Amino acid sequence: MKKKYLLSSLFVFLVVNTCMLTSCDKEDADPQGSAMFPVPSYPQPDDADAVLVAVKASTPFAMPVQVPGMPVTEMNMEYGMGVALFKGNTQAGSVRLNNTELKFTNGVHVWQPDFTDLTNPSAITGVDLSGAISWEVTNPNISANLSSLPTMPKVTSAKVVTKVDGYTLTNNASNSAAKILYAIYSSNGKYVMKEDRPGNSTSVTFSAAELAELGSTKNGIIQANAYFITNQTIDGKKVYFVRQSSYSVTGVEIK
Repeated sequence: MKKKYLLSSLFVFLVVNTCMLTSCDKEDADPQGSAMFPVPSYPQPDDADAVLVAVKASTPFAMPVQVPGMPVTEMNMEYGMGVALFKGNTQAGSVRLNNTELKFTNGVHVWQPDFTDLTNPSAITGVDLSGAISWEVTNPNISANLSSLPTMPKVTSAKVVTKVDGYTLTNNASNSAAKILYAIYSSNGKYVMKEDRPGNSTSVTFSAAELAELGSTKNGIIQANAYFITNQTIDGKKVYFVRQSSYSVTGVEIK
């Protein structure tokens, strides 16, 4: 299995959940009908005993109230999450990403937000991924310290995609990324991606033909993902590590 397929699955999970966290209309949100923050299903590379994913996701949202004297009308919401998948969808003894334990649900260890405790910011913002990445797993025993995530590839292009004209997606450069994955996601479950762009990429163009299958909506998503995929053999186990920063813009009009 190609490594980029793993990232494609990660992308689908991220865009769906970004929509869940923001103001997507009911008719456009999660076309597959899954619940808020559904547990993802990750394919593994053929030789993987474990796949460990650390993701910082960011999306801008409008301020619900305009504060007098403050010109900012939009803020970025960021959350850090981790996903751990082991061969055969087995449960590990424990999985901790930067000292945050990931819960085991339906064959996957994953961080999910807890909206029942809004007094605890970390229940919503997730794992602190602002520095180095540390994994501690028991049964199987995996311990790894990795460098930080790539910087966020903030999307800077317009929020209107006219399919017949094509679309150029632009973003700020990401430091130290290996690759950039670009995507446009529509409300009919269709999406288009440009994979494996150089890590310093700041734009990509989707042709009219590539955009043709996207559904028309005012709640589309455009996304830039900066990532690394590396692997190590630890205690006889082949472990793949994904470090990714994802910037999503919601409320995109596709016409």
